[in-house]
Amino acid sequence: MARSIFLIFFGISSGVLVAAGTFAFIAAIGIVPRMAKRTQTQRHIRIYEDAITLGGVFGTTAMFMDYRFPDVPFLVGVYALCTGIFVGVLAMALTEVLNVVPIMLRRTRLTKGLQWLILAFALGKVFGSLAYFLIDGFYVL
Repeated sequence: MARSIFLIFFGISSGVLVAAGTFAFIAAIGIVPRMAKRTQTQRHIRIYEDAITLGGVFGTTAMFMDYRFPDVPFLVGVYALCTGIFVGVLAMALTEVLNVVPIMLRRTRLTKGLQWLILAFALGKVFGSLAYFLIDGFYVL
């Protein structure tokens, strides 16, 4: 009995620490204010923050609860779109904070074709994700 209580406490504590680290990372790279400024929707920052928090809670509980979408393909598509937008925004915010693109451009002396480079990055991410999710046995253990 004491072992089970310890394991429950340890599991909840670990989950809280990982969630705190994830949200601290999102706050540190400044996704929400940067996205609100670029889209000129600063008045909706509270909604963005609530959506991120609810998404984190839903994503965490989905790991150990069996959520099922209703048989409405539209809802699954909306979920997939929102997940893709989140991952894309997180990746671009991280690269912007780290100044990866400007440093790479300066080192490679690339002056023309930047839009093609960014398109290649995006298409590579899309095709890699599609291969991972659609081709059986493609993932690496």
